[in-house]
Amino acid sequence: MITLSFTFPARRYHATPWDAHVNEGRIEWPPSPWRLLRGLLSVGYTKLGWPDTPPDAALSLLRKLHDVVPSYAVPVATESHTRHYMPTRDKTAKVFDAFLRFESDDARMLVQFDVDLTDEERTCLQELAEGMTYLGRAESWVEAGVLSEDETETESRNLNWCSVSAATEGRPIRLLAAHSEIDFQAWRSDALARTQEQLTAIENEKAAAKGKKPTAAALKKIPEKAAANLPTDLLDSLQWETNRWQSNGWPLPPGSRWVTYNVPENAFSRRPLTTFSVARPLRHVDCVLLAVDGNGKSGTVRPLMKRSLPLMEVLHATAVQKATKQFCFGNVPELTGKDNVGSPLRGHQHSQYLPLSLFGKDKIDHVLVWCREGFSEAALASLSAIRWAYSKGIADLSINMAGMGDVNQVLKQLSRDSRVRKNQLDVIGTSTVWESCTPLVLRKYLHKRGKKTAEGQIREELVQRGFDAPEQVRIWNSEEMVARRLKGFLIRRGVSKQQPPSASSWGATITFGRPQTGPIALGYASHFGLGMFRAVIGS
Repeated sequence: MITLSFTFPARRYHATPWDAHVNEGRIEWPPSPWRLLRGLLSVGYTKLGWPDTPPDAALSLLRKLHDVVPSYAVPVATESHTRHYMPTRDKTAKVFDAFLRFESDDARMLVQFDVDLTDEERTCLQELAEGMTYLGRAESWVEAGVLSEDETETESRNLNWCSVSAATEGRPIRLLAAHSEIDFQAWRSDALARTQEQLTAIENEKAAAKGKKPTAAALKKIPEKAAANLPTDLLDSLQWETNRWQSNGWPLPPGSRWVTYNVPENAFSRRPLTTFSVARPLRHVDCVLLAVDGNGKSGTVRPLMKRSLPLMEVLHATAVQKATKQFCFGNVPELTGKDNVGSPLRGHQHSQYLPLSLFGKDKIDHVLVWCREGFSEAALASLSAIRWAYSKGIADLSINMAGMGDVNQVLKQLSRDSRVRKNQLDVIGTSTVWESCTPLVLRKYLHKRGKKTAEGQIREELVQRGFDAPEQVRIWNSEEMVARRLKGFLIRRGVSKQQPPSASSWGATITFGRPQTGPIALGYASHFGLGMFRAVIGS
């Protein structure tokens, strides 16, 4: 017996059943076995770097999982919905968004498969489960894992078990599941024979319309044409895109079937829902990762790192606008940088927007929004609501929430993604040596001696931000700045904003007596991408 655990940090679950339109207001709960299997496959390809075919351990694991129908243990949930108008190119369209709301962000769902796994298969399942960030629609954030037998017994005590049965009690829910491998092959043979008959009849009709008989060459191609419209095996069927099987006239994904579960009525609550609290969430969340996609094929046209400052300002302004105008939360200090009476916060307690080029090429593909003191639920809701931004030459810049948690959680998750260049993660690393990765602009006028030299200002700000006093600060010369590609960055904010005392930019290597954990960003506009440092790993 193997048990998967899912929690919902946003306290919401969105998923439309396979046989329903989104505006019908129906919710697929619990999530269908078909959805779970496709979710695991997606993690393997997008985050674990699988090639065209899953590795052997994953293949045997998936075959075992799709051969059985799982049982579910679900928490108490409240059915709710929103109705709003969505802008489109021609007119606004009314959208009906149905979802489940949970009492807390630690509400847990268990999915139990009656299978025996090898150690290698269990490890593979653990990696796939931990890589899942959403289930259902993209706003249904999840944290998943594999439970031991003792953990399963403890966690399932206050949950409602749903299973396939002929019982009349409870609410019958029809979910999409996979055929067993034996049933799939029988289904495929039958479907192949029917398809060949249909194609043969079509060829006969075409030939009869011309007063001829179908040619031997045309009849010879029929088995190949029929097989092309069918998946080769169940794993292939799970990977078919929706438009592929719909274009072939299938009412359901090939190889799938309906299974009826009975969900206890006490799994659904009628309690009134509460709005977001502006208090701190129960778990510490100090960073939010935003994905940036631009125009062009696969969103490849993204802003250059040299234009970090204006884009970070746009994201900051959008987050504040979402908090104050869309959600009406009022002042959210970690976003605005001001307290409730309008005075600036001291000690850099508000959020910093740090541009990242995780895929390389000096393009901004992600933004790490970090706040040392942690984010409130209001701040998280506002940041996750950002959908669009703009940059020079890119009017429609898509922004999506890619993850959130503490710095270590985000670093662990990103390090598993084969697409991410590992040296790009060093801005949130740990080391005794740190070096500039975006130009540093001094906050104060430069003096030749004392605390207001470039080195003195760096030392002073590091201590103010809670880091150790450095043992050594080496300032780079112009040649080194050019060699490290730190020239040509925009270093001035908009004309209505405070300007730097000097238009000069600097780079430095900082050495500490003991390892320091990032992010480290210093100087003018350090909350908007300037003055960032990266850890020199191995130092």
